[in-house]
Amino acid sequence: MNVMRKFMTLSILIVTLTAVWWLAGLGGVATKSEVPASVAVPDVVDDPEAKPGNLVLEEYEAFFVEYRLERDRVRGKELEMLNGMINNPEISQTGKKQAEEQLLALVETMEKELLVENMLKAHGFADAVFFYRGRIANVVVQAENLKDEEFMQIAEMVSGVTEVKIEEVTVVEHSGP
Repeated sequence: MNVMRKFMTLSILIVTLTAVWWLAGLGGVATKSEVPASVAVPDVVDDPEAKPGNLVLEEYEAFFVEYRLERDRVRGKELEMLNGMINNPEISQTGKKQAEEQLLALVETMEKELLVENMLKAHGFADAVFFYRGRIANVVVQAENLKDEEFMQIAEMVSGVTEVKIEEVTVVEHSGP
């Protein structure tokens, strides 16, 4: 069980470091580039007349897509590992119970992330990603020159969903060209 905790801690650290690397490397500076063919980009069509095959993402837009894809990959591995532990007959009942609790916590976190991201989009932000792990809440919004009121509005939304104090919510603006 101790090995599994170390593995999960290492996975979380890798995801966090990747997010920090992206934020530091792209923070406010964007250049035009196409998303590599190896990156699967979901088709989102706001205009029914638009042709999705002609979409070109800017680097700052690709950040949001790539982060979600990486988060989904990591979460998939976490879910698979926890389900494997729950279904493993060699794991004790205590171990299974802990795995079930971690699975429920992971699902709750996923729901909160999805809720916050969709709430921010509904409030007019072009895109957003939400990082939530162990009472730490960080939001990256696709915006430029956010006003103090907008920062507070975002912090209040996150606080309402996660029950994290407003002072513990970090909001980062990620602007385009």
